[in-house]
Amino acid sequence: MDDSSLLALAYRGRPATVAELATLAQLPVTGIHDAVARLRDRGRLGGQGDDLVYANPADWAAESVAARAAELRETARDLLGEIERVVTELPGMIGHWSIGQTTADPMPVVTRHGPRASEDVWFEFGRRDVGTLDAVLPDIDRFLTSPDERVARFSAAFRAKDAVRVILPTAVADDPRMAALLTAFTAAGMEYRFLDDPPSWFWIDGDQIAIPYEWGEHRPTSVVSVRSGALAGMLSAYFASLWRTATPATTSSEPWTGLLLLMRRGLTLDAASRQIGVNPRTGRRRIAAAMSHYGVSTLFALGAAWAADGAHTTRAR
Repeated sequence: MDDSSLLALAYRGRPATVAELATLAQLPVTGIHDAVARLRDRGRLGGQGDDLVYANPADWAAESVAARAAELRETARDLLGEIERVVTELPGMIGHWSIGQTTADPMPVVTRHGPRASEDVWFEFGRRDVGTLDAVLPDIDRFLTSPDERVARFSAAFRAKDAVRVILPTAVADDPRMAALLTAFTAAGMEYRFLDDPPSWFWIDGDQIAIPYEWGEHRPTSVVSVRSGALAGMLSAYFASLWRTATPATTSSEPWTGLLLLMRRGLTLDAASRQIGVNPRTGRRRIAAAMSHYGVSTLFALGAAWAADGAHTTRAR
C-alpha cells in the first residue's frame, strides 16, 4: 500500500495510534511506522511516537502550495538574475564573435549604425508576415519626430503580425504628444505596457533579435542583430518577465475592437479583417484571443460579452 492510499484509509477510519492504523491496514507495524514518518515529514499527519494527529487536508494543501510557490518565486528571481547577467554580457560577446565569424558560421551577425539604426534593422531583418514582435523602447522621442510615411510603414507592418507587444517608459504615459502615435499603432494591433525603468532597448521577432552595442542604451545608434533560436528564446523569457511586471495601458484599444465593431455591422470575420488591413488569419487569431479574454467559445457569446463590457463605447466617446 502506498503512502497516499494509507493516508486515505487513515482519514476514513481515524485510528488514534500507529498500531491501530496497522491493524486497520492489515500490515506490519514496522512498515506503518515508516510510512507515518514520511507522511509526517510531508505535513500530512501530525503527532509524536505512536500517537496520530490528523491535519485538515485543506490546511496542509494550502501550506504545501504556499511553500512551493515561495520556492518557485525564489527560483524565478534567481533565473531572472541569471538571464539579466547573460543578457548584459551578450552585446560584447556577439561583438567578439562577429570579428572572427566566417561565411560558414551558423549564427551570422549584422551591425547597423546611424540615428535610426534601431528601426532600420527591424525593417531589414524582422519578419513582416506572421509571428510575434516583442520590443522594449526606453526612449520614444525619435518616434515623435518620425514623418507620417514612416509611421504608416510601421502600422502596415504591425497589421501583418499575429501580435505586437511593446514596453514603454512610464514617463510617457501622460505625454499628450504620444496620443496620436499610440492611437495609430494600437489600431494596427499593437499592445503596450509601461515600466518605470526599462533596462535597455531590444527586440525579438521570431528567431531574430536586435540589441544595442552597449547593453543599457535607451536610444542606440549602433545595433547588433542575430538570427538564433536559442538567443531569441532566452531574450523572450527575459521580455516575458518584464511584461508581467509592467503596467497595462488601460486606455488602449484591444486588438479585436475594430474587428468586432465591423462584425456587429454585419461583416464577416474575413471581410472585417480585410477592411482594417490585416490578413484573415491574423483576424482569426485576434478573435480567438478575444474569446479567451472573455472566457467564451462562440462568436455569439463573444458579441454578447463584448457588448456587456462596454469598454469600446467608453473609448469611442
